Amino acid sequence: MMRDDVIEGLRAIVRDDQVQVSRAAAAVAEAIRVRHPGAVRGLVFYGSALRQGEQSEKMLDFYAIVSSYRAVHGNGLKQLASFLIPPSVHFLEIRDEAGNRLRSKYAIVSEKAFHRRTRGGAFETMLWARFAQPATVIADDPDVHAALMDTLAFACLKLADEARPLVKRPYDSLEPWVRGLAASYRTELRPENPDARAREIVLRFEERYRRLSALLFPENRPEADGLSRMFCRARWIARQVAGKPMGAIRVLKAAATFDAGLDYILEKIESHSGVRLEVTEKERKRPVLNAPMLAWRLYRAGAFR
Repeated sequence: MMRDDVIEGLRAIVRDDQVQVSRAAAAVAEAIRVRHPGAVRGLVFYGSALRQGEQSEKMLDFYAIVSSYRAVHGNGLKQLASFLIPPSVHFLEIRDEAGNRLRSKYAIVSEKAFHRRTRGGAFETMLWARFAQPATVIADDPDVHAALMDTLAFACLKLADEARPLVKRPYDSLEPWVRGLAASYRTELRPENPDARAREIVLRFEERYRRLSALLFPENRPEADGLSRMFCRARWIARQVAGKPMGAIRVLKAAATFDAGLDYILEKIESHSGVRLEVTEKERKRPVLNAPMLAWRLYRAGAFR
């Protein structure tokens, strides 16, 4: 059983992760709430805009935690799809008071699903590996805020448990986090090099991850035994096998809600992988219909590792 002092230590690290959101992020967060009146319980701000600082034209990434999918999508196929294959991904563009363009990509997930999946109740890594990284919680209700903060703390614990058997002593205190994040990236359709991307993120927050290791990988804690290591590696292999098709399904599903345009998506892929794909006007007008062939062409060109 995890000691209370370790849990409180994780909570302290997550509290220290919290940053004052900029006017741009606050404006976008409010616009998301307005778009889905009464449904949004809280938001989690994450991603490169949070890690690297906000820049003009940079996409802001949020998770919108909602009371239910019905409150957002009503009854029908979108509600069912969001329940079966969360999250649903949406695009939002607004102008600030100075007329600057603010763009956001935000994912919608139910409050119940977010807490369960991010705390480790999901086999796939999409939520617990993502939110073992720094993120900022935005919520007016103190109970909602506290619950989301706790869930981010337990995401760190889940990633640590899954990363522990991937490393052998002796190791640098950053290594479990690099190995864990890289393993999670390999289960997704991502254009970046998993190892390089994971190391970049961990080194950016080196002090944070060393604090996490001091809590979760103390020197006197025995490493995983051979059987645990074998089962862990088998889980990661299974995640890779299942993760790529699930990622493709999510891309197709997102095409129905993410209306930023095909050119933006291809631009994003090119910036990460260097692969440029020329598309026809016919493909641009019907991205959902042409998504499977476009995804195959990108894969053949080496856009996804």
